Amino acid sequence: MKDKLLIGVLLGMILGMVMGQAGNASAQANQFVTCQQSQTVWLDVSRFGRKKSAAQNMTEKHEEFARQGWKFVDMETYIENSDLEGFFLTYSRDIACT
Repeated sequence: MKDKLLIGVLLGMILGMVMGQAGNASAQANQFVTCQQSQTVWLDVSRFGRKKSAAQNMTEKHEEFARQGWKFVDMETYIENSDLEGFFLTYSRDIACT
């Protein structure tokens, strides 16, 4: 009796896994393939605007790119001779593959 119950449970689990995978395959067939486009821009920081406007300028740049459908990915600072010169800002968005 225990053997039949165990076999029934195992067959039920296998059947559930097979049916679950069949649902995933049909859902994936309707999706279209997307690629990513990335863009890196330079944000210059003048000597007089480092403390007052660097963050504000970066926020404005983020908002500008967000309105166009870009997502912020990364920021790297550029320092030369121990002075902050600016930032490299990287944005990305999904596009249809051609």
